[in-house]
Amino acid sequence: MINSAFSKNIDNQLLINQLEELLNQREDNLLKELFMQKSFSKFSKQYLDFRKKYKNAKWSIQPIRNDQNKSFLDIKIISTRIINDQIYDLHTKQTVKLETYKNKIKGYEVIDEESIMNSQKSPLIIKIISPDKVLTGEKYEMNLIIENPLDNSLTASGMIVLKNEDNKKISNDIFRIKPNQSGGLFKYIQAPLKPGSQTISAIITHPEGIYLITKKIKVDL
Repeated sequence: MINSAFSKNIDNQLLINQLEELLNQREDNLLKELFMQKSFSKFSKQYLDFRKKYKNAKWSIQPIRNDQNKSFLDIKIISTRIINDQIYDLHTKQTVKLETYKNKIKGYEVIDEESIMNSQKSPLIIKIISPDKVLTGEKYEMNLIIENPLDNSLTASGMIVLKNEDNKKISNDIFRIKPNQSGGLFKYIQAPLKPGSQTISAIITHPEGIYLITKKIKVDL
């Protein structure tokens, strides 16, 4: 039994290595072979939509924990995107649960995720301070801290709970941004009454650049 579990962990690690390699090489036909049909249909739609927006993404995938039929992965993605002739850098990190069957990906779930997209070469560093998991109905705090503010320049910012994740875009109208002193953005948020997840999006503008931040938080009973 121990040898069987050890062998399965090796299989999972090989699968994870292949996934990272093929994502970075954009080998879509070979990538399909790593998935069962149903799970690939779900993944393919999300992946192709991501590729249209971010054409030069680099993926890093590391296992957090391997079990016999599932793995928990730490995924980091870096890329760039052009919006209205402005170049933005993207940094995303995710915790993903991967279910496997006969050395193929049977299903996956993004447990938590945070992304920061900012004007290229902006020197500001934004730190997200929030829980990765909350209880249903819980009131929690979302903090975005500008580390080592460069000066006393005013920033403008806003934060919303996304009901439709396809609606993410840089827009003053959506976020209702308003001026505030440099230093960060803070807000209390109410978790939904049903388990699942909640996605928060925020925008911070500064003379040194624009930052769009997205955080997905798991909601449990």
